[in-house]
Amino acid sequence: MNDTTNIKRQFFDSLKRGTGEAYILLKENRNIDFSDLIIKGAIKNYSYDNQSEGSRADYIYRLIKNSKQKDKIIKSVLTKLVSEKNDYYGLDQMCDLAVKFYKAGHLEAKTALYNRFEKNSLEDYEFCGQDQLMEIDGINGILKVAEIVGKTLFENPDDYEESWRIDYFQKRHKSIDIYAELKKASNKSEYIKAYYDSIIKNKWTLPRRRKIKRFTYELIKESIENKRYGFLSSKRNNELTENEVEKLANEFLAEKDNIKKERYLRFFSSRKFPFDYKPIFLIASGKNPKKTRMVEYAVESLKHFSAKEIRQLALEKLNTEKNPCDYLDLLVSNYQKGDYKLLTEIASRSDDYEFIHSIVFGFIDIYEANATKECKEPLETIYNKMNCGLHRKDIVKILLDNKVLSDKIFAELEFDSDDSVRKLYRQNKNSR
Repeated sequence: MNDTTNIKRQFFDSLKRGTGEAYILLKENRNIDFSDLIIKGAIKNYSYDNQSEGSRADYIYRLIKNSKQKDKIIKSVLTKLVSEKNDYYGLDQMCDLAVKFYKAGHLEAKTALYNRFEKNSLEDYEFCGQDQLMEIDGINGILKVAEIVGKTLFENPDDYEESWRIDYFQKRHKSIDIYAELKKASNKSEYIKAYYDSIIKNKWTLPRRRKIKRFTYELIKESIENKRYGFLSSKRNNELTENEVEKLANEFLAEKDNIKKERYLRFFSSRKFPFDYKPIFLIASGKNPKKTRMVEYAVESLKHFSAKEIRQLALEKLNTEKNPCDYLDLLVSNYQKGDYKLLTEIASRSDDYEFIHSIVFGFIDIYEANATKECKEPLETIYNKMNCGLHRKDIVKILLDNKVLSDKIFAELEFDSDDSVRKLYRQNKNSR
């Protein structure tokens, strides 16, 4: 493999993961044409969780701006935007890029965005671009959105559109009475009228959140009975009294229904079980009963306990399970010097994004509970294989806290795809 091929491989690997190495390689190798790889990263969102991480348009646009082949890339991305049918997150990212292209003087980006938006009413075409069209063309964009969305509403009377997009636009453009403009336009278009009537009928307001003064036994019990999982693993479980926790523990020990036992274990994953850990250890040592994740939550509950047999179970499972993600939390309170070697070996078992993402939770739990410079090798191994910006922030923070973050990785943080990672760079650049 020659140097150029190797550098391009590194570049694309970084781009898919969303790290700043791609930008640094681009700047340091002006003689290499990365344009085809940048186009791939522009038309597809390579983040692990597209919905949670969002569009990587800012990250990709930085690469485009600094490429010698900028015009070629922009043309290719806009062509793909117009033709792409159903990759929702890729489309959303390309629409965001079209806004950036237009604001940088590439007027053809608006035409491409309009052309793709017109296709939203066609069969098999994913709906996209309404927020970007409103941003790029103001009132004209809104009227086009109202026309296309209104056509769907007109043909499907049971469908509806809420007002939040229009309200958000109005908040940012106080000089325009957008509701008056829509009302006026609705006199000439039955589709815009359907849109206007729908947003008037479905005014959007923030839901009022019910304030819970204190987490109580009654609240947790209701969650266990009604599958309200969010409460069961909340950090606010620490607000329960010792007596309330003991009451839940006794109920767990008496419970025969495995699905409900799993829900109790969800609670004890965040609030320490008040009695001997042995009943939970027996579950963690066995196999999952049908349609449950009891072993996983039993292991999480054991992270609060330190014991020789828990460590032995950890070493057995981590060495023998091909993917031991469910057992990593056994080391949280049972980590010993030198365990970094085993964790590094686990992180080296696969380059698959799914595998890496499955083990990152346990690695973070272990090293948040055990401050040690030994975290460097396993966490850097994870960093170099993971395409999740949200967890990359946690990895980098642990490395920074233990003062073992390498200069190479620190330099990359400035150009990361995730804003919270870039923020870590800004917060620490003076102290470096």
